[in-house]
Amino acid sequence: MSANVESFIENQRLVRGLSAHSCRAYQSDLTHFVNWCERCDIDVDRIDHRQLRLYLGELTAAQYARTTIARKMATLRAYFDYLVERGLIKDSPAQLLSTPKIAKTLPKTMSQSEIDAILDAPDSATEVGLRDAALLECMYATGARVGELSRLDIRDVDRVGGVVVLTGKGNKQRMVPLYAEAIEKLETYLEQSRPLLEGKLSNPAVFLSSRGNRLSSDAIRRVVKFYARSALGSDEITPHSFRHSFATDLLSGGADLRTVQELLGHANLSTTQIYTHVSAAHLKEVYRRTHPRA
Repeated sequence: MSANVESFIENQRLVRGLSAHSCRAYQSDLTHFVNWCERCDIDVDRIDHRQLRLYLGELTAAQYARTTIARKMATLRAYFDYLVERGLIKDSPAQLLSTPKIAKTLPKTMSQSEIDAILDAPDSATEVGLRDAALLECMYATGARVGELSRLDIRDVDRVGGVVVLTGKGNKQRMVPLYAEAIEKLETYLEQSRPLLEGKLSNPAVFLSSRGNRLSSDAIRRVVKFYARSALGSDEITPHSFRHSFATDLLSGGADLRTVQELLGHANLSTTQIYTHVSAAHLKEVYRRTHPRA
């Protein structure tokens, strides 16, 4: 089983091009499952759907969140499908399992005043402040995932054309334009701050730490958390809040759903459609405030 798990994780990383974060999630879920099998004296090579239901029942009894249970079940489906593809088992025992229903929640977005407060918060008199100003502006300008910003290299930035190339899930690349202020802040950082942060090191990454290393996803999250606290006194703002606001603001401004899908790098249009609910809520509020009979 251990060898199969390792082979599965490698397949997800090399063939499907999943991120290190996704692979770690798969590894964690499968390790938890294997440990449960050992604890219950269940042969993982011959497990059936009834025994898998026992595992699902234990997760529920332990009060795991529905989203966590759904993720673990998705991991098991992917894993057993992989074993079927390799001819190691005949049928997937996870085929008959039903995923717990998850209530759809609207994405957390920020108002324009909140966005402006965070974007104006970095101190442009310091190297780190210039970096953070460019980072936050690019985050709102592109709607990029935190990992996409971390992976962004100098070669991916076309300052003349005003676009960046983002590498998303499955190593799929997409081109996203930058507005003028984002280009200006990025150029200021690249010319004045980044050379000082890089020092004698040679690093292709756009966003560098104070030691000249590529800024990690966790480090970017800490940057956002710091400015959200200092500018708004909020612990609820995350890099994904910028992504949600980016999509919602585009739709509220009249952008079509297909364009927003392309800019966000969503494989399925249904993933993007959740933002139409947020946009509709905004339109209803404007309608209520402005229509004479509303």
